[in-house]
Amino acid sequence: MYQHRATKTKAGLAAIAFLLITLVPMWGTLHAWLDQENVLVEKAAGSDAMNLAVAFDVHVQSVVRFVDTLTQDLREHAVKDRNDFGRIVKEELVLYGNMVAQVALISPEGMLVYSSLAPAFGAVDLSGRDHFRAHRDNPSKDKLFISKPVFGRVSGIWSIQFTRPVIEGDKFLGVVVVSIPMSFFSDFYKKINVGANGLIALVGMDRVPRAVASKDSGAINFGELLLLKSAPYFVKEALPEGLYRGVSAFDGSESLTAYRRLEDAGLVVLVQLSPEDYLMSSGKRHRVLIFCASAVTILLLSFALLIYATVWQHLKDAKALKQAHKTLRELVNVDILTGALSRSHFLEVLEKEFRDSESCGTKLSLILIDIDYFKQVNDTYGHPIGDIVLKQVVAVCCAELRAHDSFGRLGGEEFGVILPCTDGASALGIAEKLRLAIESSKISTSKGLVRVTVSMGVAFALPSGDTPSKLVVRADDALYCAKQAGRNRVCSARGNDDASQVTTMSTNDS
Repeated sequence: MYQHRATKTKAGLAAIAFLLITLVPMWGTLHAWLDQENVLVEKAAGSDAMNLAVAFDVHVQSVVRFVDTLTQDLREHAVKDRNDFGRIVKEELVLYGNMVAQVALISPEGMLVYSSLAPAFGAVDLSGRDHFRAHRDNPSKDKLFISKPVFGRVSGIWSIQFTRPVIEGDKFLGVVVVSIPMSFFSDFYKKINVGANGLIALVGMDRVPRAVASKDSGAINFGELLLLKSAPYFVKEALPEGLYRGVSAFDGSESLTAYRRLEDAGLVVLVQLSPEDYLMSSGKRHRVLIFCASAVTILLLSFALLIYATVWQHLKDAKALKQAHKTLRELVNVDILTGALSRSHFLEVLEKEFRDSESCGTKLSLILIDIDYFKQVNDTYGHPIGDIVLKQVVAVCCAELRAHDSFGRLGGEEFGVILPCTDGASALGIAEKLRLAIESSKISTSKGLVRVTVSMGVAFALPSGDTPSKLVVRADDALYCAKQAGRNRVCSARGNDDASQVTTMSTNDS
């Protein structure tokens, strides 16, 4: 189960690594590109807004100069040709059409004494108007006054009133009024494009809008609206023109606003653009790009799943192959019947131990074991019982040996034991212990108890001129001597070259 989870984890990590390598750079680059495009679009929108503000500024200043000139001209006639004032006004208004909504004259007491819209009118008291009070209270200041949007009692429309005091010498004789419809300023919107959610506005330095227009609303009266004095265009120390991004004072939406301050007229021209408008075209491109990136992401996710499945299958196959190799190696290295080392692997271990003993200067001994009269066991009890005997002999020997000793089956009923770090005397003792353990062992089978004995030959590696094959030959010769001496005994080879010289340990010797 653990290995299965580990395989899935490795496959998952491969898929995640692929996604990180592909998706992170793609989405990071796209995000940076979209941000940069928004910056460029907003910069272009700010430039457009400022250009529109300049155009509106020029328009407003030309209107203010024109109306001021008209106001001063009418004021002069109001002083010199008072009785002929109405005729002169009518002649003037013919030239200006709908631009001027009304010309009026107010007495020093604040009463309407003339209106171009109502030749015959009742008493109209205008003493409460801001423009009248401003001139009456400051008769020495001959300055154009531009009022807040007011609803005309006679004209019945919303207008901006341009006024000048009528003065003769030091005497205040009243106020001449030229009313310009608010639509005259807001209609300028038709000549420019500020988007569906943009607007233009003319605001006084008293923070009261004079005219505001947008595509949906047209001309709107904002006479009751008082803008916040923290707005940058009301700060006299600030630059007379500028651009800022913030919340609109008119509708509370996020906007990009360009402004220009008309210092002499006490007015501010505003052009407000909505990000919803100027980001619309780039927003469409962004949505297309995001859609395409999302489609690519889905494809990459699908490919990542394919990678996951492929890697998982590969790892499973590799694991199965590794297990097959391990099993095959075990089949080659281990005797299937008894579990002892196979002959080939036993000899490989002997080669390795022999090299180690030479390089480290340690002792090495070898025991060869043969079961006595094993053919009679097979003939008497059958081969299945013979197999049980082989297994039991191996089990008994392995139980007596040390952990670093190696036990192998060399063929049939012949076995071998490699004893690292063991001299000849110690090897004889171990061999005798094995012989006695096997002799005393009672092997239980389906055909009753079976007892066997073994013959053993012991040899040890010589200090010089020895080889693994020579060691095996000497041990085999000692085993032969044990069989010749009557079996059930241990014989040890002596000397370097004389393999016939053996020491015999029989049952009587023990």
